Amino acid sequence: MEGSCSKRRRVADPAHANGGDLLSAVPDDVILHVMSFLTTRQAVRTSLVSRRWRNLWRSVPCINVNINEFLPSGTELTDDDLEREFAFKMFMEKVVELRDPTALIRTFLFRCCRLDGFEGIADMEDINGWISHALQKQPRVMDIAVMYDALHLDHSVFTCSYLTRIKLTNIILMDGFFKQLETGCPVLENLFLFGGVVVDTEISSRTLKDLTIIETDFHNKRISFSTPSVTNLEFWRQDICVTNLPLLVTSLLVLKDIQNSSDFCRTLKSLSAAKVLKFDYFGRKLRINNNLQWYPKFNNLVRLTLGQWCLDANFYGLIVFLQNSPKLEELTLELEKETTQRIIGELEERSFTCEHLRSVEIVCWEDDPQVKDVVEFFVDSGLTSDQVRKVHWY
Repeated sequence: MEGSCSKRRRVADPAHANGGDLLSAVPDDVILHVMSFLTTRQAVRTSLVSRRWRNLWRSVPCINVNINEFLPSGTELTDDDLEREFAFKMFMEKVVELRDPTALIRTFLFRCCRLDGFEGIADMEDINGWISHALQKQPRVMDIAVMYDALHLDHSVFTCSYLTRIKLTNIILMDGFFKQLETGCPVLENLFLFGGVVVDTEISSRTLKDLTIIETDFHNKRISFSTPSVTNLEFWRQDICVTNLPLLVTSLLVLKDIQNSSDFCRTLKSLSAAKVLKFDYFGRKLRINNNLQWYPKFNNLVRLTLGQWCLDANFYGLIVFLQNSPKLEELTLELEKETTQRIIGELEERSFTCEHLRSVEIVCWEDDPQVKDVVEFFVDSGLTSDQVRKVHWY
C-alpha cells in the first residue's frame, strides 16, 4: 500500500519534480487565451508572476483598457483627478510601444474620456492614433466609448479586411464614414451607434446585417438608409426615410417628427419584409386620409408590437396593421399613461381577418381606462377574452 501511494503522488505532481508549478506545462497559446479575458492593466500585472510570464502580456490578442480602472471606485472625473488621467494616457502609450509588434489584436475595447482644455488628457490625435494602431493588427471587434467631450473619429484609418463588428459611443462620424466602411471594411456585419453625431446624409452598406442606432443626433434634417443585407434593425427617434431592406427579419423602430404621411407610409413599406416588428411613433400630428393603397402588405409578419399611437383616430393604425398582416400570430400593445393625439384619419373599411392571431398582450398602467375599449374591440372581432391578456407596467 505504501509503495502504491508513493507512485500515485509521483504521477499527480509531475511539475513539482523539477521544481516547477502547475502552469508550467500549459502552452503559451492557452495562457494567452485566458489572459484575453482580463483587462490590459490586469494582464500587465501578470508579468510579476514569474520569469516566464514577464512578457506574455505583450502578445495577448485583446486590448481592453478602461479609464475607470484609474479612478477611485465610485467616483467621477474632477480637476483633482487629472494626475490619474495622465497616468491612463501614459499607460496606453506604453502598451502600444511595448506590445509585440507581430502580435495580432482580435478585440479592441477602449473606454476613455476627453476634456478639451486640460493638459494631460488624451486628445483626439492620441485616441485616433491608438485606434489606428489597433486596426493594423487585424481586429475582428472594435468597441470604443468616449466620455464627456465627443471624439471626432478619423474614419480614414478604417481599412481592415477582418473587422466584423463596431460599437461606437459618443463619437462624431464625419461625412464619408459609411463610404469608408464599405470600401475599407468589406466583411463588416454589425454596427452599433449610441449617442454621438452622424454627419452623413445616407447610411449605406452592402454587408451590414445588424444595425443599431440609439439616441444619435444627425447633422442633416433627413437621413436615408440603403442597407440591403440588414436582417436586424434597431433605430430610435429621428426623422428618417428608411429604404432598401429586402432581407429584414427583426426591427425595432422608434420614430420622431416624421414630416408627412407619405414619409410615414414609405417607412412602413421599407419594413414590409420583417417577421418580427416593434414600431412606435412620437412627434407631430400626421393627417392620414383614406389612402390604404400606400400601405404595404406585411406578408411575413408573425410578431408585432405597437405603441400608443396605433389607437389614435379610433384605432386607425392598429386596424391598418391588422388588415395588412395575414400571418400575424402575436400582437403586443404598449399603452402610455398619458396620451396625445398623433394620427388624424378615417378608415372607410374597418374590418380585418387575422385567422392566425392567437394572442393579444396589452401592456398598460393599472386601471388604464383605454384597456376596456381595446379588449372589447378584439372580442367583437372574434377573439376570446382568454386570448386578450393584460400586463401592467409596474
